[in-house]
Amino acid sequence: MLNNPNNDAKRRPVDALFGDSHTASQSNYIVEPAKPATTITPPIIESDDEPQPSTPITAESPTQVELPVVPPIDEPARLSLSTSASQDPRFVTLSFQIERLYDQVKTDLQDSPKVSAYCFDLLLQARRALELHDYARAEFFTQSTDAKLKRSALSVKASRRPIVFVVWAWEILAFVLGIGIIAVSFIPSLTLFNLPVATEFIVLLRALGAGMIGGVLGAMYNLPWFIQFREYDPAYNMHYFARPLLGLVIGAVLFLISQAGILAGNLIIGDFRVGPIFLYVFAVLAGFKQEYVTQFIDNLMKAVFRSPRPPSGLKPISK
Repeated sequence: MLNNPNNDAKRRPVDALFGDSHTASQSNYIVEPAKPATTITPPIIESDDEPQPSTPITAESPTQVELPVVPPIDEPARLSLSTSASQDPRFVTLSFQIERLYDQVKTDLQDSPKVSAYCFDLLLQARRALELHDYARAEFFTQSTDAKLKRSALSVKASRRPIVFVVWAWEILAFVLGIGIIAVSFIPSLTLFNLPVATEFIVLLRALGAGMIGGVLGAMYNLPWFIQFREYDPAYNMHYFARPLLGLVIGAVLFLISQAGILAGNLIIGDFRVGPIFLYVFAVLAGFKQEYVTQFIDNLMKAVFRSPRPPSGLKPISK
């Protein structure tokens, strides 16, 4: 019979694995098309700070960790900083004082180029310190210039007083006296109270005259220098008067040192005694620079006569 199902080919167990050869093959799976690439957004971490916008991570843009870059200060920012610094009251005050002192120096010191250059140098240092915002140094140089201008005005006024001419007259008189003392020693057959004068006394007279001349030269050198630099102080007038007399004393001290054999007192070359010549030269130089001599004697006295040690916990009072 045609419709009898038994007439069909009998199914085998192998057909369950490899399929039935008598039936049409049918696909038992579905092939889906490729999905387009999608972006993956990282999860947002909640925190107290303000959230930052997330950047999508794709295959074309890999993740990189970048450090924050401080942008350079542009020119407007620099101008704003300099403007804020120029608005400082100290900056404005010192800048105004420097400009005022520049004008005052050009007006008051136009007849003294040396003092003008000195003051301009002080103002230049004040300007540099002000640009560095070092207000302490700027104020120091500014006040130094102002004090110099005031001393200059007082010096010019004091140098025109009659006492200056009296000082000059005394120095000239002392110079003549020093030369006279030396000239007396060259008088042949010099006697003192009808007694012959020893050779040592003649050397002493010449040392006294040399020291006095040195003191006069020192005063005549210092006085014009202080007047020219406009640092003349009337309080030093007594020093100018005493300087020739102090040179006289220094000459006597050097004579005693030479007699002790310390200062070429008995130096003889051939038949000529050169020791007294060295003594006269030292007397003139010591009278000229009396500050060095007094400082040397002061240090010598401190080394010889030491001050007593103070009690523990106390410091000596320095001069």
